[in-house]
Amino acid sequence: MSTFRVTRAWLVLGAGLVLWEIVVRWLAVPPYVLPAPSAIVDSFLDHPALFLSGMWVTAKMSLIGFGVAIVIGVALAVLMARSAIFEELSYPFLNIIRVMPTVAIAPLLIIWFGRTGLPIVICSCLIAVFPIIVDVTHGLTSVERDLINMMKLSNASEFSILTRIRIPNCLPYLFSSFRVAAPGAVVGTLLGEFIGSKTGLGYLITVYSAQLNTAAVFVLALLSCLLGILFFNICVWAERLLVPWKTVVR
Repeated sequence: MSTFRVTRAWLVLGAGLVLWEIVVRWLAVPPYVLPAPSAIVDSFLDHPALFLSGMWVTAKMSLIGFGVAIVIGVALAVLMARSAIFEELSYPFLNIIRVMPTVAIAPLLIIWFGRTGLPIVICSCLIAVFPIIVDVTHGLTSVERDLINMMKLSNASEFSILTRIRIPNCLPYLFSSFRVAAPGAVVGTLLGEFIGSKTGLGYLITVYSAQLNTAAVFVLALLSCLLGILFFNICVWAERLLVPWKTVVR
């Protein structure tokens, strides 16, 4: 991104914040309806340790959920790429999980596992795992058939074909799925915290919403956005480092 585009983006953002501040003060909008940007900053400065500790808890649970999603998603994708029968049997169940709202599953997880970290990790994993399964399966099965035939003519084993052909071909698809799954893991963690947690950004949002402290809710929403953006950019940086032959289009 050029310096001009970055400068223009910051100027537009600054102008929007100034306009927001002026309109709220001019119309005397109640703070519980729409707080001014200055009130949002003051709310953060009143309790920075509380907000940042909640952000750390959400980040930690999101990382765990994302890691579990990677392990499960890659394992299922390999099995689906190797076995057409397994793919046909598993896809209906995966589609059911995909279309079922996580917010509807979360209360059941609380009943089954209690108010522990496990339901939150499961919620995070449920949202993150599906794009990994789909993209990795596509990456493993989209190899040119001629390459596979050449390896087989050389008496290469299925393991050699997997490690030398399929996995290198799959890496761009893997990191592409990460860019979708990583922010999704943050969303899943927040959903789990809304319902069954006593810490984290999601829990704090429910507390301050009940108190009509809209400025604090804005702070927590912004921190959640920053966390999702951070996860996304880490995946982009990792892709540039580990898959340098692929151009990342953003």
